[in-house]
Amino acid sequence: MPAAPATRPEAEPEGAQRLRGRLMQHSLRKLLDRVRGAREVLPHLAALEGSLGKRGVAVIDEIAKPTLVKICSQLSNLPLPPDDAALKDLLKRLLDALEGQPEQPMFRSTFHSDSRMMVSEITPSAFDAAQLEQATTRPGLLEL
Repeated sequence: MPAAPATRPEAEPEGAQRLRGRLMQHSLRKLLDRVRGAREVLPHLAALEGSLGKRGVAVIDEIAKPTLVKICSQLSNLPLPPDDAALKDLLKRLLDALEGQPEQPMFRSTFHSDSRMMVSEITPSAFDAAQLEQATTRPGLLEL
């Protein structure tokens, strides 16, 4: 028997999203409060904590993939309480959002060239001279 096609659940009303976000925020706050300095060490989770309270779970869909990867990694490495449904829901939504995002190309630039760039080191005095030249150069007016 063929499997039923996956359907996307209907969008939750905004009020429900905000309530669910606040529940997730509360659970995440309790988790981060357990360890002194957790917010400084896990800044992505700390930012998510604040955003969930302000904007609800809809904020998860707006997070860029590299940030989602960091958030998922940070949350997955914490000892989640087995009875905290809000944290489990948060982790599931984060992983679903991560899975739903398209693959990003390895290179951010679309610049392609057959030539190779040469990089070399210069002496500190040559660097100072280049800096001085740049500092003393004034842009000229273009005459048409």
